[in-house]
Amino acid sequence: MPTQKPPSSAYWMECARIRQQLVRVAARRCVAPTEPEDIVQEAIIRGAEFDRLDMDRVPQFLTRLVTRLCVDEARHNAVVKKMASHPRLVPQSADDLVDVVCDHAEAQWLASRLEAFSPKDRKLVLMLTSGFTRKEIAEELGTTPQGTHSALYRIRKKMVERYG
Repeated sequence: MPTQKPPSSAYWMECARIRQQLVRVAARRCVAPTEPEDIVQEAIIRGAEFDRLDMDRVPQFLTRLVTRLCVDEARHNAVVKKMASHPRLVPQSADDLVDVVCDHAEAQWLASRLEAFSPKDRKLVLMLTSGFTRKEIAEELGTTPQGTHSALYRIRKKMVERYG
């Protein structure tokens, strides 16, 4: 692996000279007020690591690099914002937890009552409580979605007749 030569003092002098201009460029494109400083620092470090940097083009190179880093940061922030509001990634509220506990207790009660039903009816109810859609249940059992719906209706009706 080739060793990288340190940047010349001319590079650092040029960076110091244009630093405020780079911060203004970043500030126009950033959302958070603390990001421009970080982005400019990142650009200067990346510029220092770039072997083939033409010293006559340092301002243009760093301005372009700052702009691209701002775009990357904006994309990252958009993804974070989108993920933070995604319904599946939002933590459950206390009400949801109560529903989960009640659903679990209801499922246990139902499982204890399912012994009186046919194996096909038990399988249908267990698949439904496992989160399968009616279409998936119909495919698994070799029926139509309407047939699955009718079977579930009959099971509910039997449950009401037997257990009130």
